Amino acid sequence: MSEKLHSDFIETITATKQMFQGKVFDVRVVDVELIDGSTSFREIVDHHGVACIVALDSDQTIYFVEQYRISVAETILEIPAGKIESGEEYLICAKRELQEEIGITAEKWELLTKFYPTPGYCSEEIHIFLARDLIHGKPNLDPGEFLRVKRYKLDQALKMVTSNQIKDSKTMLGILLTAQKIREEARTESAE
Repeated sequence: MSEKLHSDFIETITATKQMFQGKVFDVRVVDVELIDGSTSFREIVDHHGVACIVALDSDQTIYFVEQYRISVAETILEIPAGKIESGEEYLICAKRELQEEIGITAEKWELLTKFYPTPGYCSEEIHIFLARDLIHGKPNLDPGEFLRVKRYKLDQALKMVTSNQIKDSKTMLGILLTAQKIREEARTESAE
């Protein structure tokens, strides 16, 4: 049973200044009044959110994309993911991104978790879905999107997380939650 969090630390926004509007995110600075009556400011990155997918085949193969990320100056391995369009549902985005990036559709979808990767300064919320009963087709990449599809067994992907070969947080969390789900399903089957 989890303990209920208290809301007595709420900060009141007294002024907002838009600093940047971009395609992926916006930045604003807000003046706030703190619970003791003092004032401060917060720099906030506003982001629509991301849907990502652990696409799991019946033989426990997971599909990844390998792509260069200029922000970290590295080619990294990630589960398929994409930014939510304005007003779009997370599951709709997940289905679109899986088809576009990997060329796969799925019969079974399940939300594994939703989380805030960096709540100290960013409003981004990420939803991780598990997709199963996969139907293979051809990718349909967006213009300017360059990636390579990779496949790894779940056990190998777990080792890649613990050996720091996979550095992307949403990918790490998706793999760990999928492994936990598979273990729980195996325990339930053996108990029946």
